[in-house]
Amino acid sequence: ALLGAAAGLAQRGLVPIVEVPYAKYLDCGFDQFAEIAVMHWLSNGRQPNGMVIRMQGFDRGLFGGNFHTHNWLPLLPGVDVVATSTGREYVKAMRHAVRQARAGRVVMVVDATYLLNLRHVHGRDEAWLTSYPAEGDELAFDAVLERPDDSDAVRRVACVTWGTGVVAALRARKLLDDGVALDVFEQPCLTWSAEGLATALAPYDAVVFADPCKPNQCPLMRVVSELQETDAIPRRWRLAAAQPTYNPLGRDLTFSSADDVAE
Repeated sequence: ALLGAAAGLAQRGLVPIVEVPYAKYLDCGFDQFAEIAVMHWLSNGRQPNGMVIRMQGFDRGLFGGNFHTHNWLPLLPGVDVVATSTGREYVKAMRHAVRQARAGRVVMVVDATYLLNLRHVHGRDEAWLTSYPAEGDELAFDAVLERPDDSDAVRRVACVTWGTGVVAALRARKLLDDGVALDVFEQPCLTWSAEGLATALAPYDAVVFADPCKPNQCPLMRVVSELQETDAIPRRWRLAAAQPTYNPLGRDLTFSSADDVAE
């Protein structure tokens, strides 16, 4: 019903922002979601269908089971999927999503319940508190965000991730040997070209792709494939994905962790 109403509003020329409360709930309206994704193409651009779908409650959070902590994303052609890791970047990404929706694109903005209230990365450092972005400041689809390790270690390893994986990667730094530095790269738009990442990864000979999704459903495998095809992937690489199972009530079995990245 939510997606159907959004489609109707979009076809009347409005720009709806529809919230799907949890990622798993999209399964119930998947056919409607697929129709929204394909409609612009079927009409050769003549049928307006621009909207923003806010996918709330994705991944980490211990208040519920699989329906409230699902970690699978449908990456359909015709839908731009964006998942940020901080409140500041979320605002910037939402601004860009709305502007793109006005131009007719379908954009799904994903947020994790865990990140909504996160303040600290290590101890009580308040490292995840961010300032509100200036008016008009947006996060473009091709943006690549870098969080370099301030260690002076000689051996540097890259970590490509998104969403809750960013926090896991930053925490993994403390689990590594003193001689290893972990530079974290985040491309919030999971459906965009990996050209920016290819440039960022050029100096590295090793990279970890830390994906919050399950191994056979993770968006970063598309990135790996694109980098491989253009001969831009570092010589040594590894995928660190979530466990291939479902999440029981009040447990964190399926969530990617710092240990997964550090391994």
